[in-house]
Amino acid sequence: MTSPDAQSYWISRRIPTDQFLLYCFVGTTEPLTSARDQLLARAATIGDLSLRVREVPRRLDVPHWAPAAPDASSIRLHEDTGTWKDCLTVLGELVLDQVDPAESPWRIHLFGPLVDAPDSGGAECVVAVLQMSHALADGRRAAAIARDLFADAAPTPTRPLPQWRPRLAAVAAAVRLPMQVGRMLLRARPAHLAHRQLERDTAAGLVPPKPLGRPKLPTNAAPDERRTLGAVVVPAADLRGPGVSVTVGALTTISLALGRYLLERGVDPSVLAAEVTVARPGIPYARNHFRNFAVELHTEVDDPADRAAAIAESLRERRLRADHPSRAAEDRALDAVPAPLLRHGIEHFDFTAVPDEVTGHTVVSSVDRGPADLVLAGGRVGFTAGFPALSRFMGLTHGVHGIGDRVTIAVATSPAVLPDVDAYERLLSDAVAEVAQALHTDRDRTGS
Repeated sequence: MTSPDAQSYWISRRIPTDQFLLYCFVGTTEPLTSARDQLLARAATIGDLSLRVREVPRRLDVPHWAPAAPDASSIRLHEDTGTWKDCLTVLGELVLDQVDPAESPWRIHLFGPLVDAPDSGGAECVVAVLQMSHALADGRRAAAIARDLFADAAPTPTRPLPQWRPRLAAVAAAVRLPMQVGRMLLRARPAHLAHRQLERDTAAGLVPPKPLGRPKLPTNAAPDERRTLGAVVVPAADLRGPGVSVTVGALTTISLALGRYLLERGVDPSVLAAEVTVARPGIPYARNHFRNFAVELHTEVDDPADRAAAIAESLRERRLRADHPSRAAEDRALDAVPAPLLRHGIEHFDFTAVPDEVTGHTVVSSVDRGPADLVLAGGRVGFTAGFPALSRFMGLTHGVHGIGDRVTIAVATSPAVLPDVDAYERLLSDAVAEVAQALHTDRDRTGS
């Protein structure tokens, strides 16, 4: 494993971090058992689904990936879910049942047949949910794995991993450890100097300042042991406009809906901000190649098109700061930290601590999952969704996932934080219509 992936693995031992990639296949004609057999056979041809985690003896190194054949126990059927609401209810119970990457870093849940899934026109549907350890993949890589799993054509063969040899791995780690310590010391000074340069560039106005902490809102309350999920499926065109990406359109929609939800409950939403998950630039060297930005949602701007422009500018500023050379220097220094030291830091970190201030009041993870050409059980994919995990001080998250010309804004929360998901879904639907009208009016006005 790389350092970022090892950190994801160790963190997952402390708090739930699994990803849940939902795909709804419309017009299905085959039973779930047939879909299970198809997926098991396909999984055996996908390198990323043919491995598991192995620990190096005496924990001298980061965990290693070792070969492991897919097992039928990794595909679970839920044949008693006849409605879309049933599907989300059961999935809400499953999101706390995390995979054990030492056994298998993934699992598939099959639901159906359903006849009332969104955007399905009453056709029979099967819902497939790919559950995956975050150590195995970030959002983009997870979508690529799902594409291999559900595509018509077989995936490109990958070179299998060598046989797992724990003693050899331990010896190699022991030999490498002194060099890692030396490399860590060598990289620490350039990282420090780069950070000082970031401070000077910020003071000179060349780089946007670090976002300030914000007061907590009710969405920063700790969730209880229950999860509730929701989803709104919309045309991707409704969230796009001149200079407005789907991500920005979705953030604008969420700012309207969440702001109104809070206002209806007597809470001032003027400080509203979101932690946005964004892919890092460049060629990934790790399975997890992303970062989080704190983005202002500008609830003080009334016009949705103007608010979208303000959110886009906030996102641009966060990218500009994150792209400063100091970030690369810090990443190189972190990558040089020996595994035992890195593991010690994570194992002794207090994940139950709640800060006095937060950087965001919800998480928004946005991924384009490609063209709508995936198939299963005789049906074709209609939409896709995702449900980012909750934390001790993040009780509401949003997944924004597109496939083909459809985008789903999905919601994950807890009754202890947001008791009425249905009401919030309606606010999201209304906000999408409002954003679409504003963006299309702006497009007509500018002649785009």
